[in-house]
Amino acid sequence: MKEFLVAPLSDSSISFLLFTRKDNLAFLKAGLKKWIDFISTFQNKVEIVVLVFGSGVIESQNPELKDIIEKSSSKIPVEAFKLLETSLEYEGDALKFAIEQTNHDVLVVAPCQAKYCQATILKIMMGNISNAHLAGAVRELDNYPFALKAFSLCKGVLGRFFLCLPIENISGPNSILSRFQNWVFWFVFGVRYVDPFFPVRVYRGNFLRDCKLDSKGNFIHVEILAKANFLGLIFYPEQSWPESSKVSIPDRGDNCFFSDFLNLLSNPKFIKSGTADEKLTANNNDLPGSDGAAGKFIVE
Repeated sequence: MKEFLVAPLSDSSISFLLFTRKDNLAFLKAGLKKWIDFISTFQNKVEIVVLVFGSGVIESQNPELKDIIEKSSSKIPVEAFKLLETSLEYEGDALKFAIEQTNHDVLVVAPCQAKYCQATILKIMMGNISNAHLAGAVRELDNYPFALKAFSLCKGVLGRFFLCLPIENISGPNSILSRFQNWVFWFVFGVRYVDPFFPVRVYRGNFLRDCKLDSKGNFIHVEILAKANFLGLIFYPEQSWPESSKVSIPDRGDNCFFSDFLNLLSNPKFIKSGTADEKLTANNNDLPGSDGAAGKFIVE
């Protein structure tokens, strides 16, 4: 029987997994500086893993990146400062590779860009992980066009008649496609998560390392939520994450979206195991208000 323990955060080792694509290296220096400033406020030493991925990563970039790491690590006493470069093209494949490189209790996963380092919100999320297995955030745009406000209002009114439908207001990128993807995610996997593609989250490390993640692209953020939900793990309500409508927000989904989606439906393996009848339970006994319910799905 596999159990996921939830230890107090004060007793946990913490790793920051900061990832960026090769074509976003221009943002790496400024982003890493802001993350370093945030991490320097911690009393305990933490691990920092910087992951650079994307086709065409070349050796000539190593000296420049290593110089950034060395200058940054000299500012604060960290437990370890790792630079990982890989030619893996997609976000999901790269994150799976990085997750295997750390054995820490708590993983803070986020893009290594300045706008994704909101110190106040991150500290709240890291506090929330003491009572949960994962904590996330939801993007909220500053301004919505009138048509979208009217659409949200109509959805809320119709929800009074169709209570079985997920009717929460959906924040995030201003597009019907992104909302459609959220609804499909809710209906198919039963996870009432407002912004499933948002890449800034805090996880219990043992779950991510033991979970059988298959997605190649950024659908991996959705896959983690779906499998955690099926396994009976505890989610903490998302924190609001302000986004300016003037700032470009990455599209939800990539060209692996549909293949990853279909693969999760057709081959729903939940943990790494060689035992066909092994079941996975979430040890929630230490969490407030928990009944210690076990997962309902059998691992293949």
